[in-house]
Amino acid sequence: MTTRKKKLIKTTGFAGKVLSTGLTGGICVAISLYFGYQFDLYFDSRPIGILGGIFVGLAAAGVQTWKQLKESLEEFENDKHRE
Repeated sequence: MTTRKKKLIKTTGFAGKVLSTGLTGGICVAISLYFGYQFDLYFDSRPIGILGGIFVGLAAAGVQTWKQLKESLEEFENDKHRE
């Protein structure tokens, strides 16, 4: 494989990880908002459920982002030692 192809594969993999992180964060917030909305409908407690959903979703997104960032940094360090 040529150096150019290797560089393209590495760049594409990095872009995929960035997009994956954003998608994961959005899904965390969306699911939490849905359950917060359902909580509000069931208990008639507007806007407590939605606000709680936002905070829980942002916390979950932050945890997932941290995990993915840590994994990417470990992979970067391993690639650096291979070269």
